[in-house]
Amino acid sequence: MPTPTAGRFLQNALHRAGIPARPDGDSGSDYIAIPVGAHGIIMISGVSGRAKENEIHYRPSEHQGWGAVYYPDTNNDDGNFTEFYQSANTDLAQDTADAVKAVQKIIAGR
Repeated sequence: MPTPTAGRFLQNALHRAGIPARPDGDSGSDYIAIPVGAHGIIMISGVSGRAKENEIHYRPSEHQGWGAVYYPDTNNDDGNFTEFYQSANTDLAQDTADAVKAVQKIIAGR
């Protein structure tokens, strides 16, 4: 059985809420990606400025908060984005529940 990660916990919570999400990333970061509309995307990862910045593959006990940003148009990379959730909550379950609620609000408003 694979070791659970904070990112897997978040992905499962999003799935239970009916929100399609997948792990993604690049050479400098890992995040959970959530498509929004035709060209938008939400990205969630460990919060900036902390030991787990831009990571999702860490043990739940190491959680230091989620950060989430919304890019309305990934086809037009003009730097336009909204940071809509930033937390330093180390309680993974509560922080994840709050992050999922914030994601639902963004999706509902689009």
